[in-house]
Amino acid sequence: MAAFISAAPFSAGVWLVPHCCRLVGAGRAAAARVKRTIWLLLILACAACAPAATPPPAVGVRIGTTPESRPLVEAWLQAVPAAFTVVDYTSHRQLLRAVAAGGVAAGISCASEPASPLVQVPLAQTALAIIAHPALGLTTLTRDQLQAIVTGAETEWSALGAGASTAKVAYREEGSAARTAFEQLLLDGKAPTPAARVLPGAQAMIEYVAATPGALGYAWLSELPAGSTPVAIDGRNPGEAGYAAPATVVAIAFSEPQGALREWLAALQRVAPAAMPRGLSTLP
Repeated sequence: MAAFISAAPFSAGVWLVPHCCRLVGAGRAAAARVKRTIWLLLILACAACAPAATPPPAVGVRIGTTPESRPLVEAWLQAVPAAFTVVDYTSHRQLLRAVAAGGVAAGISCASEPASPLVQVPLAQTALAIIAHPALGLTTLTRDQLQAIVTGAETEWSALGAGASTAKVAYREEGSAARTAFEQLLLDGKAPTPAARVLPGAQAMIEYVAATPGALGYAWLSELPAGSTPVAIDGRNPGEAGYAAPATVVAIAFSEPQGALREWLAALQRVAPAAMPRGLSTLP
């Protein structure tokens, strides 16, 4: 009997301890699950009460311009309205970089890039005009005479029968479309004189030439003040067939324009001559 009595508690203890542990462990696990459920319900409730997230603003079509092409784009947007954002760049070179980097859907420029892999859509015709101080009385220059003055091979206008003043060459800043076109179309790879006065922008160029005796410069035909008389080259005026410095206004894009941009560019190609910005003509 003693052996039975003494053994019974021990046997019960052996049975109770592990089962009690399992019960305790199960209780703790259940409590943990309840806590997790409560927290999940609280989180869901807070999320339901929170305001809906504001979607990011839609990014519309961005058109890049330079000081040379901005007035043209403004005139075109009046003739063919479109909900585009116009982004200004200080030079043709910066505009090309923005197009290549995807900063704008297209850039409008007065100078095309024949060797560029970028897509170029022709929009209108223009020309680079040669301007001179009024006192010179210049009406025309040959291409060779123009190059002689600009390169510094000839420094006195008297050699060309244009008065006794010294030639003062005005030149656009590095990276401008007008400078690029002037060098490509009229200088034939020759370097300008080191004495050339570099000016930032068409307005500065026009004002300098008008105020400086003996000065010679250039600007896009669309940039000249109304009533200006540019110098003919080899007897041909800007805009005439055979003129030495014609140019095409283009839209430059990283890839083929699509959607609203494509439709707008196509509409510009159909703009009537009378509605063209001053200094531009329709495509041939």
